[in-house]
Amino acid sequence: MPANLVPVGDELARLEESARWSSQTQFEAAKAWQRWNFRLGVPASVFGLFSGGAAFLDSFPRWVVGTGALVGAALAGIMTVLAAERRAQRGKTCANTFHDIQDDARRLLLIDLATLTPDEARTQLTSLTDRYSETRHAADAPNRRAYNRASKNIREGGQQFAVDTTNHNRQARPTKPGHPDTDSPKDA
Repeated sequence: MPANLVPVGDELARLEESARWSSQTQFEAAKAWQRWNFRLGVPASVFGLFSGGAAFLDSFPRWVVGTGALVGAALAGIMTVLAAERRAQRGKTCANTFHDIQDDARRLLLIDLATLTPDEARTQLTSLTDRYSETRHAADAPNRRAYNRASKNIREGGQQFAVDTTNHNRQARPTKPGHPDTDSPKDA
């Protein structure tokens, strides 16, 4: 790769890594919000159904029917305030967009960068970083637990492709994309 493209390659590697972490964190946050949606939604529906049905029967005291209705309404109110379903959907959308950016940055770095002019490389890098910034601003801030779960997933190889883990391919491809081979004997 030409020396004048090395800084672009470095920035693409940073962008790919950042998008990988953002994607995994948003996926974990989305899963958590989806769980909250079910944890609140199912009981709210059950209490509402029970209270509505019991109101037409004389089998239960009024206070039981009223309490069931209040609990169902309270759970539905909490669901509205938390907007768990919307947050789960937004988290999935942002996670998928971050994942697309990650893939595009990796392909640009490993396949196309060496064949581009500096201006073309800079234009494509700017396009990817703009997409990343737009998505980051649209995403809800994840909590610490989502980050920790994403970190565990990445450490355990959840974002690793099989082709990147074989010894044959590790020796054939540089450890730092876009740079000379820096594999040491302990890494092989």
